Amino acid sequence: MTLGFQPGSGLLHRAHPFTVLAVALAVTVLVFVLPAPWGPIGSCAALVALAFLGRIPRALLTAGIIVLPMWMFSFLLHGVLGGDALRAITLGARLTAMVLAFLLVVATVHPSRLVDALLARGLPFSGAYLTSAALQAVPRLRDRGRRILEAQRCRGLRVRGSVGLRIRALVPLALPLVLGALSEVDERATALEARAAGPGVRRTPLDPPRDSLADKAFRWVLAIGTGVAVLVRLVG
Repeated sequence: MTLGFQPGSGLLHRAHPFTVLAVALAVTVLVFVLPAPWGPIGSCAALVALAFLGRIPRALLTAGIIVLPMWMFSFLLHGVLGGDALRAITLGARLTAMVLAFLLVVATVHPSRLVDALLARGLPFSGAYLTSAALQAVPRLRDRGRRILEAQRCRGLRVRGSVGLRIRALVPLALPLVLGALSEVDERATALEARAAGPGVRRTPLDPPRDSLADKAFRWVLAIGTGVAVLVRLVG
């Protein structure tokens, strides 16, 4: 199962990259400022609906795998031992919403479109590249780890069996992963230097993403609604 950018024609794929980032940021704030438990539950449900409309079932499946242990621990800590099931549900909904928001960004925002969008807003190329690289870090490490695992298995490495055997298998898996990541950082730094991507350098994107009026209006509504929710929470 892959998690990186997934080409598609869903709602989120067609949206401007800033719109998807705004949704993720707003949800991260709203799950903490809206009244519990219905505020976090509603935010989580809205993201699930967006994932369905955006035709991104893998993001939902990955989020479920990630948050299931969190839900179990939350109910054990707050529900079973603490006697507060609503608190457990609130915490689980918040974690689910934040994880799903991040996965939706990774799955629908193409790094090149994000870089072009940031450059069109006047951000230096180095800053735009760092933002894009941060979104690609986890998918790249996952893909590199899978290739290393397959290569080591071809060489006879056993990764299943007793606990001691699995621990011993970590070294031939983790060492190439770390060394490869460090080597890639050095290669990328050299490539950026060759392209004169230093501080203060500005680039003009050839084909920046179209920022439609609907995208702009939606971001303004989202920003105003989030700001009002924060003010109401602070005053109340």
